[in-house]
Amino acid sequence: MIRSLPERHRLLVCTSMKGFTLMEIMLATIILGMVVSMVTMSLSGSLRVVEATRDQGNLYYRAQVALQRISEDLESALLIDGADFVAAATGEAGEKQVLVRFTSMAHVAFDPEGDQDGMGRIGYALIPDPENEGQLVLLRSDQLATPQQNETDEEFRDGFLLSDRLRSVTFAYFDSEGEEFDSWDTRVDPQADTKEKLLKRRLPAAVSCRLEFWLDQDQEATLIFQTSVKIPTGMILAKEMQGNAA
Repeated sequence: MIRSLPERHRLLVCTSMKGFTLMEIMLATIILGMVVSMVTMSLSGSLRVVEATRDQGNLYYRAQVALQRISEDLESALLIDGADFVAAATGEAGEKQVLVRFTSMAHVAFDPEGDQDGMGRIGYALIPDPENEGQLVLLRSDQLATPQQNETDEEFRDGFLLSDRLRSVTFAYFDSEGEEFDSWDTRVDPQADTKEKLLKRRLPAAVSCRLEFWLDQDQEATLIFQTSVKIPTGMILAKEMQGNAA
């Protein structure tokens, strides 16, 4: 004969067999989702910071390489017969711009067998980046200087990439008295008098170069790097010309 359990025992059995209600499961799911979302947001923010830091470091490296190369070229600049220092003011960003052309002892022989050390015709040109709209590319042209070299923009067809991701590149030129110019041109009319030739045929005493890189085009955020370079030959020639003029 089976006897039924006392009422107290039946209550204990029912209580021990009780599971989670739908409301408890939904509440636990919501809490879990909130925790996962917070962790994901925190991790995403950390990854963005790491990526931004890495991107800035990349731009710092590009700027260092470009400015060092430009500085070495300008520091060794020379003014010789048949070659001039010609620098144009920066124009519209949507077209090719030959920024500056000059002779320098900083010629780089990329091919030791087919090239040689010596003076080089250095040039810098700024062109729109064909792969990234709104960005500019800085090219450096370096050709061994030869007598009666034709100074045209064609020399930049074989220019080497010096830097990209640029928004703007600006050069400023200073004479021996510290006056600033946005362009420089040593070309003179053969029929000009001696005084005019003395005033025109001289290198700048210093050059300032400003590179503006795109950090984030959507946010229009940029990083700017700038350096100033003294041209020893320009400073010496300026002193000599001042003495001759006196």
